[in-house]
Amino acid sequence: MPTLAESSNAGQRKGFRIRAYAAACSGSFADLLLENSAIILLYFTMLDAGVSTIMFTTSISGIVGMCLMIPTAGIVDKFGPKKIVNFGCSLSCFGYLFTACAPFFGAFAHHAALLGVLLICIPKPLWSAAWYPILSQILLPEERGNFLGFMRFSYNIIIGCVFFLIGVFMGEKPPILLLQIIVAIVGIMMLGRSYFINTIPLPPHVPQKYDLKKALSISIKNGPLIGFAVYVCFVQCAFAPVLPMTLIYLKSAIGLPDNTVQQISSLGFVGSICAFFLYGRMVKRFGIRNLELAVHLMFILIPLALAFCRGFVHCEYIIAGLFLAGYFATSIFACACSQEILSLARPGNITMANAFSTTYSQIGGAAGRSSASFFLGCGALANTWTFCGLPFSNFQTVFLFCSGFALFALVLIFCLPSLIPHHEDYYAP
Repeated sequence: MPTLAESSNAGQRKGFRIRAYAAACSGSFADLLLENSAIILLYFTMLDAGVSTIMFTTSISGIVGMCLMIPTAGIVDKFGPKKIVNFGCSLSCFGYLFTACAPFFGAFAHHAALLGVLLICIPKPLWSAAWYPILSQILLPEERGNFLGFMRFSYNIIIGCVFFLIGVFMGEKPPILLLQIIVAIVGIMMLGRSYFINTIPLPPHVPQKYDLKKALSISIKNGPLIGFAVYVCFVQCAFAPVLPMTLIYLKSAIGLPDNTVQQISSLGFVGSICAFFLYGRMVKRFGIRNLELAVHLMFILIPLALAFCRGFVHCEYIIAGLFLAGYFATSIFACACSQEILSLARPGNITMANAFSTTYSQIGGAAGRSSASFFLGCGALANTWTFCGLPFSNFQTVFLFCSGFALFALVLIFCLPSLIPHHEDYYAP
């Protein structure tokens, strides 16, 4: 049976792509507000949440993802991508509106906000699993690369500019009502994702029996895929806490105004945009192996530099530059992971291979951020200590831990398929 793209003319396919761009952009405001912006972190600060609680909010997405990523393939196959998108967008919108109403819960405000963040995160694996079947219907194979590249590039520019302007105009001490309004508006925008997907005339969904157990078994028996997934898990555990902790560090330890913290968080979009724009050229110029080794080196050096840069005049500028470099490295790493997974997946098992590897990545991210939250809040680390006359805070200590763990993860570097591309198992780069 031909796909929607195959049975449509060029003008119709362009219309489908425009609607998909709009769906991705409207929904990504909600996704990136939670993942890349300081707004949620500042909001929790205003709700009198502790540093440990604020850091824990960044791990909720990973915890949910590691539990739901694999089962979502079967869920989408049973109910169809449109129904899943509608359900996920509605639940996420409700989660944002609930989070915006958190101050009305008084002493339990930050607990209510945590529940709201959980409701926001639950649909994210569902959307990810539903998105690719939709794209397979509206894109011809030769259109996929340009669409995905331009989509990520464009919405990062749009959202990055909007969040930067919010940081400019919000002031040093914005009222909590302003952040409530921003959170609520972004939640309502999530419904735009559902609206634009519903305007695409996808063919009626025919439920199929997806053999989840068989697909998972194929991935488990894929030795190189297992090795790569474990490597990604360790690297994520080392570096995933660094970027959100940097924003909390700027606010809680260095004491920067809220608008400056939000503006610095917008630099993450600059790093991602540059990475997405340059990735293809860098792979051709340096090769994916050298690129992956360079990114791992950055994952060691960036938290190490963050641990030692306090005490310099205007150290916030140095931290801002390291924050930008961190997002650049993270985005390059994400692109490289996608490329490696496509090469490692056995034919016909790409969906499960992606879900399997992403689950490991989510486990690493959740473990790293939860551990950082624990160490910042449990009191096991001294608030300040000195080494060779240099003062260190508990944040700087955790940055040192992250750098050390990324260094330890080098023992798994031989799990990179680009480093040892010839396996007895299947590998088709």
